[in-house]
Amino acid sequence: MTLKRICTSALLLSSALLSGCSFLFGDTFQDRADNYLTLEPQPELQTPAGQAPLAQRDANVIPPLPVETRRPDKFATPRPLPLVVEQVDDTGVTSLAQYRADSLNPRLDKDGAGTQILRMDLGYAASWAAVTEALAASDLKLTDLNRSTGTYYLQLEQTDVEDTRSWWGKLWGEELVTSANYLLKMNRSRQGVYLSLLTDADNLADADVTQRVLTEVKNQLDQ
Repeated sequence: MTLKRICTSALLLSSALLSGCSFLFGDTFQDRADNYLTLEPQPELQTPAGQAPLAQRDANVIPPLPVETRRPDKFATPRPLPLVVEQVDDTGVTSLAQYRADSLNPRLDKDGAGTQILRMDLGYAASWAAVTEALAASDLKLTDLNRSTGTYYLQLEQTDVEDTRSWWGKLWGEELVTSANYLLKMNRSRQGVYLSLLTDADNLADADVTQRVLTEVKNQLDQ
């Protein structure tokens, strides 16, 4: 018998033995470790009344997960993070604490049309935060604000210029005071921002009211 024939016969014999094992023992040697993933749960066997309970065990036991509990080397007392409000500006990130160290340099000025304005040298985010805090500390009444449009809404009391009382009535009577709404507008410029005061979106406020409001804001910013 040649060597080639001997090898062929050995392969055929091995295949026959394996087939025979499968026929005799079925799937006895099949790996059932992952069967719990696909089989549906079955109800537990109920022992008839009067009989001792049958010994039961799970046919497909879920293997334990390799969870390792690690204890910390040392205990750290939890502490709150420091309060720092950050706002994104065109040139980066500015915090409320940072603008105090920088120079706002608030100053009364006039634009090209001669309108009274209040200039500041910092960017929009830092200037907005500073003016918001200044208004809160001032005697001005802030009713609303809109950062996206750069608008503070103010309600100001002023003497009624249309007082129709007689001279004696004005002399002995109380001063008539009315309330009016104004828009304190923050505008971007080449260097920093500036504030202007308007009665509505298209009209500037009177010069004396503008002077009073911007001076009050500047005094608060200077503190």
